[in-house]
Amino acid sequence: MADIFHDRHARGRTKTGWLDAHHTFSFGSFNDPTRMGFRALRVINEDLITGGSGFPEHAHDHFDILTFMLAGTLEHSDSAGHRGLLHAGDVQCISAGSGIRHAERNPSPDVPTHLFQIWLHADADDAPPRYQLLRGALQPGSSEPRLVADPGEQQDTLRLRAPVRIWTSRADPGTQCAHALAPGRFGWLQLLEGVVEVDAGPGAGALELRGGDALQLTTVRQLTISPTTAAAWLWFDLP
Repeated sequence: MADIFHDRHARGRTKTGWLDAHHTFSFGSFNDPTRMGFRALRVINEDLITGGSGFPEHAHDHFDILTFMLAGTLEHSDSAGHRGLLHAGDVQCISAGSGIRHAERNPSPDVPTHLFQIWLHADADDAPPRYQLLRGALQPGSSEPRLVADPGEQQDTLRLRAPVRIWTSRADPGTQCAHALAPGRFGWLQLLEGVVEVDAGPGAGALELRGGDALQLTTVRQLTISPTTAAAWLWFDLP
């Protein structure tokens, strides 16, 4: 049905004393020349961070870096003076632009932090870095998808420097959600957690996705998603 199914078990993995991370695309010591991203997508990492640990200060430039919080808390600080806590359901965006340094830490002594971090190739590399935070974008609610990030086309969304639109959905069994692509656009469906069935129309059949699985779409134009458990996912509309 869909062009490429990305199995969660085929991801790269980094496991240390404080971090358990899965990498959909090449990242760090996981280097696969066939997994270097898709369109504007360059990094999709699923991270579990143990209490009291995190990433020390490090540098970024160029990318739009989005953090989708599934569970726990994350403490953020950066060289532009932004400091604060992210909670389950929040979405953070750092447009690194000409360069920024930041650190990320789980401030809880014993509760792990679960998040997905996404990097998008962005425009405006000479622009100063920009920080944005959208509270509660992944909280349970309507099964209708919520637009959370775009290139500044809508109000109440994160403003990207990449020409990408991102929707979040969190839905229960018995509901359905449809996503469609305009001509010339490409899609990526990333399941964050739960189990869903995905149908691309008559004759295509249904495919089961579980948390960490993804679908990469270049010819399929529309999907219908039916959760079989409580589930959350991201839909990327890409140039």
